[in-house]
Amino acid sequence: MRTKLLLTLLLGLFLTPAFSQRYITEVFSSVNRTDTVTFGTNISVLTGSPEAQTLKMDVYEPAGDTASARPVIIYLHSGSFLPQGLNQQCIGSIRDSAVVEICTRLAKRGYVVAALDYRLGWNPLAPTEEEKRGLLINAVYRALQDTKSAVRWFRKDKVEGSNTFKIDSDKFVLFGQGSGGYIALAYITLDKPEEMFIDKFIYSNQQPMVDTSLSGNFDGTLNRPLCIANHTGYSSEVTMVVNMGGALGDSTWLEAGDKPIVAFHVPSDPFAPYATGTVFVPGTSLAVVEVSGSYDVLRIANQFGNNAVFENANISDAYTSAANANNDGLTGLYPFNRPGVEAGPWEWWDPSCQYHQGGLATNPDMSKTKAMAYIDTILGYSAIRIAAGSGAVNVGIEEAVLNHSVEVYPNPTEDILNIKSNLDNNAVEFVEFFDAMGRMVYNETINSSISTINTNNIAPGLYLVNIKTKQGEVVKRVVVK
Repeated sequence: MRTKLLLTLLLGLFLTPAFSQRYITEVFSSVNRTDTVTFGTNISVLTGSPEAQTLKMDVYEPAGDTASARPVIIYLHSGSFLPQGLNQQCIGSIRDSAVVEICTRLAKRGYVVAALDYRLGWNPLAPTEEEKRGLLINAVYRALQDTKSAVRWFRKDKVEGSNTFKIDSDKFVLFGQGSGGYIALAYITLDKPEEMFIDKFIYSNQQPMVDTSLSGNFDGTLNRPLCIANHTGYSSEVTMVVNMGGALGDSTWLEAGDKPIVAFHVPSDPFAPYATGTVFVPGTSLAVVEVSGSYDVLRIANQFGNNAVFENANISDAYTSAANANNDGLTGLYPFNRPGVEAGPWEWWDPSCQYHQGGLATNPDMSKTKAMAYIDTILGYSAIRIAAGSGAVNVGIEEAVLNHSVEVYPNPTEDILNIKSNLDNNAVEFVEFFDAMGRMVYNETINSSISTINTNNIAPGLYLVNIKTKQGEVVKRVVVK
């Protein structure tokens, strides 16, 4: 009876993605994308004259998923708060290559992912630094309102609509790329009206740069000449943020109890300082505003204990080790040290773009291959932290950490298979290979953190490899060629 039960379980595991961990690894082979979903209307000043703009988003979800309550990731694209082309860049929309790739991969992990087309518009060539700063902070403010409207739209749709995308209304994550990172960081820290009225956001005539009598509150829930309230009565709360190359408008916005933050940053990024420094108009030496980048943001967040959820998860894998080798012990920070001045190594575009040469100034060896390698690392480091920080994995996080920490490579393999445990004090004790019929065809005692197995005597095929470690067991799919 036990043999039959084991066989049934193993056959089921071969036919389903059981040895992947939902929300941490890709468990779906494809996604469905619903284009240009309307989530609200608000007032744009992009053309100089206020006019209504319909707010749209592309929504990605795992194909064939039967789950009825899925966490939501709101993805915020880059582009310097100007439309693609007008910003003299080859990026700046929800259809950028990196946006589509990352949203797709997150949806394959089981999330609902919404790429937001938030309002754009400011004048980076305004005559004075003060004017540029005022115009830029207003652009961030409008984008912040739009992002909050999107979060509320999902919650309203669940309660008053048909729960179109089968969401869990308690679990929202913001994932900001470049300019989107500025929005994401402001979202979880700019939560008091007085925080908008600090000295650097006050004009020399003592008027605030953001006029709330015109623009409304930062939740966007008050009708004003430049703000249409969307989906009032619903919460804008999120559970954590991921920042790729963005910065925080002012470090004083950060407080104890703010949401967890994961950040990726190139220290030499000319558009967003790594620590605290000045933002310049892209491609110029024109100063705009002093901001705090990922290093200082994570330093302060860790001092407040805001990232304790990641520390408590005891995450220990190759990505964590690589980050910790360069991040001065700041939990949640992954610096990408690149030679020379560089920004956004995860981005790529069609070289026929009119602004291709300009883009190479800050991404000199731009290519899809390079971008995909960085995206691999970004998702490898952030996926388990998103799962932990969002509460997507509430039970069994220790099992998820264990599974994530054990590597098998190369896979597929022809002659050798390396098995490595990246978790401290967790040596692999032994391994067992099971074929598609549930028969154990090979086993070996190891008692080491890394070992190489000769697979020449194992017939070609798909195997389930049961790996027993000191802290538990994991199972990996392995193909022997």
